[in-house]
Amino acid sequence: MKKILTNWGLFPKSNCDEFQPNDYKSIEKLVQEKQFIIARGNGKCYGDASLSKHVISTLGLTKIISFDIQNGTMHCEAGVLLSDILTTIVPKGWFLPVVPGTKLITVGGAFASAIHGKNHHIEGVFSDHVQRIYLMDETGTILKVEKGSDIFNQSAGGMGITGIIVALEFNLKKINTAFIRQRAIRAKNLAAIFSLFETYASTTYSVAWIDCLAKGNQLGRSVLLLGEHALEEEVSQKDKLSIHKKSFLSVPFFLPSWFLNTWFIQLFNWIYYHKPSSNKTQSIVHYDPYFFPLDIINNWNKIYGTKGFLQYQFVLPKAVSYNGIEQILQILSENQLGSFLAVLKLFGQTPEDRYLQFPMEGYTLALDIKITPKIWDILDELDGIVTNLGGRIYLTKDARLKGPLYMAQYPNRPTIKAPYISNQTIRLQQTMQAVFLIIGANSDIAKETALLYIQQNPNGHLLLASRNTSALHLFVTQNGLSDKATVLFYDAAATENAAAFVQSLPAKPTWVMYAAGILNSNEECALVPSKMEEMIAVNYTGAVAILNAIVQDHNPLLQRIIGISSIAALRGRQSNFAYGASKSGLHQYLFGLRQQLSKSFISVQAITPGVVHTKMTKGLDKPGIAVEAVVVAKSIIQNKKSFEVYPNVVWKMIAMVVKYAPEWVVKKL
Repeated sequence: MKKILTNWGLFPKSNCDEFQPNDYKSIEKLVQEKQFIIARGNGKCYGDASLSKHVISTLGLTKIISFDIQNGTMHCEAGVLLSDILTTIVPKGWFLPVVPGTKLITVGGAFASAIHGKNHHIEGVFSDHVQRIYLMDETGTILKVEKGSDIFNQSAGGMGITGIIVALEFNLKKINTAFIRQRAIRAKNLAAIFSLFETYASTTYSVAWIDCLAKGNQLGRSVLLLGEHALEEEVSQKDKLSIHKKSFLSVPFFLPSWFLNTWFIQLFNWIYYHKPSSNKTQSIVHYDPYFFPLDIINNWNKIYGTKGFLQYQFVLPKAVSYNGIEQILQILSENQLGSFLAVLKLFGQTPEDRYLQFPMEGYTLALDIKITPKIWDILDELDGIVTNLGGRIYLTKDARLKGPLYMAQYPNRPTIKAPYISNQTIRLQQTMQAVFLIIGANSDIAKETALLYIQQNPNGHLLLASRNTSALHLFVTQNGLSDKATVLFYDAAATENAAAFVQSLPAKPTWVMYAAGILNSNEECALVPSKMEEMIAVNYTGAVAILNAIVQDHNPLLQRIIGISSIAALRGRQSNFAYGASKSGLHQYLFGLRQQLSKSFISVQAITPGVVHTKMTKGLDKPGIAVEAVVVAKSIIQNKKSFEVYPNVVWKMIAMVVKYAPEWVVKKL
């Protein structure tokens, strides 16, 4: 079933075909028939790791195949939630060896994400406790994969790109009670919290909430939460192995974007920091609020509003952790980039043979950041710091890391097993950071736009497509773009070649512009029908063919589709109604496409210039208000949101007249 899917961060949104099989045979059939497939559990990862053109839900795989109560081992299918496992094992005196901050994820997702918990420095990641997995490979065959094998090491933390995990066998942890002996200690700044982590390094569970808006001597002020499984004599409750209760609280609707403002987060941080009644507070708490405090409220992600949020989590080697985290906290504080869910943890040593293992010996900081226009450049800066210090970004929470930095952070990468390709895979495999595809790149507007784009995106790349490749090669050479541009042959009128051309592109574009166009006069079109057919083919049907192919390519990097329309498209006028008709088809197509893609956050625009000085209009009698191509190019680069984009106010006013004036006025234009 085709639907708009998003994970817990509500960003990005992706148009996917979702399948919900309940047995292995159904999954095998899908694997053999479909391309671009990824498995998805309960959708609790934050970014795009479990989104693709075809999504196979594992929530139908819910069997607990065996539970050895004596030895503490479990064999279950991949779609079983951790909450259901806890319901089964806790009354028998067992616990999961490693848990994340929510119990509402699948056990298959726990392995594919190599989840870590508050006890990583003592007990590692979840996959360290898995003995074998049952993995459906690219042929649909289910492999029994033993711990220590190369495919096991590729799959642990491999984000599903090695195959679909259908079942697992793993060890459990013996407990006496379902309760935790918790201790809360305030730390006045970053130096203090680092000292506390080292002091209590032998404690099984440790995690710190951190105030990322604090400044000066209070930079990094925190509350450290320590924990051990409580003994029977420490628990006063009658049922010492009680399970968690289902949540009855819920956020019923998306809150307005202004709700989580800096003032609110500062207030929350002040209250949380002063919450412990003394500097060292000890209590006995159930495992549910200790490990999964946010699970008490369903749909809490809605407090971030419809645009959603990013969880930004990184780890730094221990030797540089303090300086690196101090630098990052200063940047966050200076930019008022607050997070009321900011968590600091200490990681221990980790196996070196795991391919995409996130943890390394050092400190990790996780932040929930509301999506606003200003965060992107700041997070790019943080990415650079993390990479330069030898750190990593956690892929299961990532929605925006660029390919070159991913390759630097994870030099030992798994072999991608088609058809297991997620949106994240496509994004991270792209070696170029920003790619602009221009169809009809020989037009004057296209060339000026290309030059401005590279000026603003020095790390970007141009894909310039046209029938006249020799002229494009000359343009590239004359403007010193040899390492910034790739010239491609494409005939816009040959609509049958559109899909093949898109598939052959050397990189996935982030922007696409259709700039091909022909201007024939009314008289030419009336006397020579082929002139009208040619104009329709290039101005309208050619655009529809290539843009449809672009959309059908399911490119998760695509942000913007631009079509060069015309004021002539807004209303038929006697001077150029033949040309206007061909452009009107493009204009209406772009408007409909904008509606279709609105939930995918892909901007679709119709650039609507008036009369422009170009080689296409050479020889025409142009008014004094005609603009240069560079003016139109600047409007394209600067206006990334409006549907109709005009080169200046004058032409916008003229467009309003053309649209809405009485017919007798239009006749005189």
